[in-house]
Amino acid sequence: MLIAIGLDTDPTLTHFAREAARTGAALDLINLRAAVGGEWRLPLNLDEPAWVKVGGRRVDLRPEHAVYCRLIDLSSVLGGVARRRRWRSLIAGLAAWLEQTPGAVANRPGHAADNGSKPLHEAWLRARGFSVPESLTSSQGARLTAFAEAGPTIAKSVAGVRADTRRVAGADFADFTPERGPVHLQRRIIGRDARLHVVGDVVHAELIESAAVDYRTATARYSPFSPPAALVNQVVAATREAGLMFAGWDFKWDDDGRFWCLEANPMPGYDSYDRRAHGAITRSLVERLTSRP
Repeated sequence: MLIAIGLDTDPTLTHFAREAARTGAALDLINLRAAVGGEWRLPLNLDEPAWVKVGGRRVDLRPEHAVYCRLIDLSSVLGGVARRRRWRSLIAGLAAWLEQTPGAVANRPGHAADNGSKPLHEAWLRARGFSVPESLTSSQGARLTAFAEAGPTIAKSVAGVRADTRRVAGADFADFTPERGPVHLQRRIIGRDARLHVVGDVVHAELIESAAVDYRTATARYSPFSPPAALVNQVVAATREAGLMFAGWDFKWDDDGRFWCLEANPMPGYDSYDRRAHGAITRSLVERLTSRP
C-alpha cells in the first residue's frame, strides 16, 4: 500500500496522487486539511496501530506501508489557539511516526534540515565537493554593499521559504539598517540552469534556458539532457548521505562547462518538471517506494 500525505490544495501532492494512480499502484490519501478536524493515533511503538480518521473513514498507517509525504504546517496562518494547536500536534505526530517507521518514505521530515538555513546548506554542499558560488549573509549594510559592488550579485531567501531570486546592486543597501536583516547574497553565475531530480539512484535531468535571473518568473525553454556521469554519481551519493530518497538539485552550467550547485531541495515541487517528462519522475518514485522492502 502507498500512502500520500499532504494538502489537497498543494499542486505537487495532487499531481503525485493522480500520476501514481495511473501507474496502478494501490494508493490512499491523507488530506491534512480534513485530518486536522478528525481524529488520529500515532504511537511511536510500531507494535501499536497508527491511524488517521476523518468522519467515518479511517486510514491505517502500518510499518510496511510506503509513504510519499509533504507535511505543511498551516498553524501560523490560522486563527484560534485550539485550531493552531491541533495543526501543530498533527504535524508533529506524523513527523515522529514517519521518522520511526521502517517502511519506505519520501522523504522523512527530519532529514536534510540544513536546507532551512542557506549558509548552513551551502557549507554542507561545499563539504561534499560541489562548486558553490561565493555568498554572504549579514545584517550590516556596509558589508552587503561591499559584496554587491564586488561583482554581479543576487539576493535569495536566507531560510527554506520559497522566494523569488533577484539581482541587487550596492546602492540597494544604502539605507539598510540591521533590524531589516539578515540578507543572503550570492555571486551571480551566468549560464544555463539545470534541474536534476534524484530518485534513489535514478536521475531525471532538465536543462533550462532563460534570460531572467530566476527562470521560474519568466519565459524559459526547457529540454531534457544527460548530465556528466561524474555529476550524476555525485548527486546520487549526496542525496543518499542526506538520508533522502527524493531530492531536487539546482545547478548553473556556465560557459566553461562548470556546474555550480545552488541547492538540494528535500521537498521539491516537481509537478511541472514531471508533466514535461510525461510522468517519468512519478513513475520512478512509485517504483522506488513500492519495490523497497
